[in-house]
This record gives sequence, C-alpha cells and structure tokens, in this order.
Amino acid sequence: MFELPGDLAAAVARLSDGQSRQDQLGATTRQLIERYQADTPAVPGRPIMAGDREALAYAVYRMPATYAAIRTVLEQVPDTCIPASVRHLDIAGGTGAAVWAVADRWPQVADHRVIEQSVAAIDLGRRLQKSASGPVGRTSWEQRVINSRIELGEADLITVGYLLSEIDAGLRTALLDAALASARRLLVIVEPGTKTGYRRILDARDQIIAADWQIVAPCPHQADCPLAGQERDWCHFSARLNRSSIHRRAKSAELGFEDEKFSYLVAAPTPVRRPQGRVLRHPSFPKGRVEFSCCQASGAAERVTIAKRDADRYRAARKIEWGDPWPAPAPGVE
Repeated sequence: MFELPGDLAAAVARLSDGQSRQDQLGATTRQLIERYQADTPAVPGRPIMAGDREALAYAVYRMPATYAAIRTVLEQVPDTCIPASVRHLDIAGGTGAAVWAVADRWPQVADHRVIEQSVAAIDLGRRLQKSASGPVGRTSWEQRVINSRIELGEADLITVGYLLSEIDAGLRTALLDAALASARRLLVIVEPGTKTGYRRILDARDQIIAADWQIVAPCPHQADCPLAGQERDWCHFSARLNRSSIHRRAKSAELGFEDEKFSYLVAAPTPVRRPQGRVLRHPSFPKGRVEFSCCQASGAAERVTIAKRDADRYRAARKIEWGDPWPAPAPGVE
C-alpha cells in the first residue's frame, strides 16, 4: 500500500488543516471530482486548478493517487534505465506528485523540472517542496500553457501524468512528438484506468512505435494490443493507497484506503530487455494451483495455470500480483 512520503504528507496536512475545519475543502474537492470525471478536454490557458483553494483540494485528494500510480509504474522499469545524475521533466505536473515519485524510486535523479500552467498549483508545489531536501527541494517550475508549439528542452526522463485526458487529439499528437524529440532515456505516460483512458494510451502507443521507439512496459512486445478489440476488457492496472484522515474528510469517505486504476506506457529510444509476460489481473488461487491472465511476448493474452507439483514456478506464482512481470525475475536480475 502506498502513501505520500512522510514530509510531503505532513506538509499537505499542515496547509489544509484550516480549510478542512471549515468544510471548504470538501466542497471544493467535490467540484474537482465532477470536473475530472467529465473526461472532457480543458481549454488551454484556463486551468482546472484556477485558484489556491482548487490547488489545495487537488493536493489532498488527487496527489496521493497520482503519486501511487506513477510510483507503481516506475517500479516496473529496470534500474539500468536510469543512471546517476539524470534530468527529469514533468509535463503539466500539477503540485508535483511525479517529482516525489521519481525521487523515491530513483534518488540519483539530480534535477527535476516541472511545466505547469496553473499559477496556484505552482505556488503550492513550491511550498510543498520546501519540506524536502536534496533534488526535490531544488525543483524548478515553469509557468507555461501546453500548446502545439511547445518546446520542452532536453531531459533524460519525461513524465506525463493524467494529461492526455485534458487535451484534444491534435494537441496530444503534437505534445507526444515534442516529448519524443526531447526525452533521451525514458518517456512515462499514465492515464486513468478507464476504457477511454486505455484508448488514449493505445493511440500514444501507436505514435511511439511509429517513431521507432521501444515499449519498455507494460507490454512485453511491440505487436498490437491483444485486448484492443474486446468490448468488456482493457489493459489497466491498480495501485492501493492509504487515505489519511484529511483525505477521507475531503472525499467524505469511510474506508482507510482506495484503489487507483490506471493505464500506462513506458518507452525508450533504444532497446531495453522486456519481460516475457505481464500479469493482467489479480491472480486466483484455487486449491493446488495459481491461475492468471498474462500478456505474452508473442502478442497474445493467455490464461496461465501453475500447478503445485511444479514446485519452483508455483512458489514464484504465489507471490505475483496484478501488473507484475511473469515469469518473475530472479533476485538481482532485471
């Protein structure tokens, strides 16, 4: 289960304490939820986080989920993809969740830069980063509107979290072209785990492959997605995150956790070793066996059954989770 890093969580709670007591945060959160669930493109230059109250509500209710999803995705990327002293660019980074996720996964990332159009989000992101030391505490922010003429500058790692759903198709194509021209090592894209979010990921995947880039994760192949033609299924994953007390109050929620569903892509300009397969759903454990759906290197999605009599594979299968590579890599092997 994921939760925000302690210093970040404390900073969010401290900044939101006054508003939460006045019940302002809950009302603003509900308005933001309705806006994001509408799943319609925003108007460039008119950010959803238009003011301080919206930015704070976003940090309370969306930052933990965004952090958990991106952190889960980065766990599927080999350490060898990110050497020391690399530069990270987060596009439309909101209050900085991706920066914190990257820093937690790869402390060796030496430089973080965020492009964001909302002045309120930038101001809050800067206040939150003051609680951190090292590269996170030195994150640079650029107030810019995402448009078809945007120039990103070079970066080794580029993250694009939950942005494609907020821009129209033409701008998505232009932005991905710019990202592919700028990223030197990795491009990470995360979208909501809805059917429409998955379709946007498929469009991005086609564009990435056409640019002669390599898919690193989740796909173990460059072939067509085997789920693309199915009506009731699509490729998505899940991250469970802890809800703080302020998070629960903002969402009027009772459970101490929530499951963030997401679809994603990680791509590189040069070949990277891919797993032989990817677990597509929670495995089931009927007596004496483990069963799960797996996207295979062949390009097919197949049902896999591991019997208890296959002792080594059975022990490994008992430990796998939705989204893991299969077969599970040996310890120390990527």
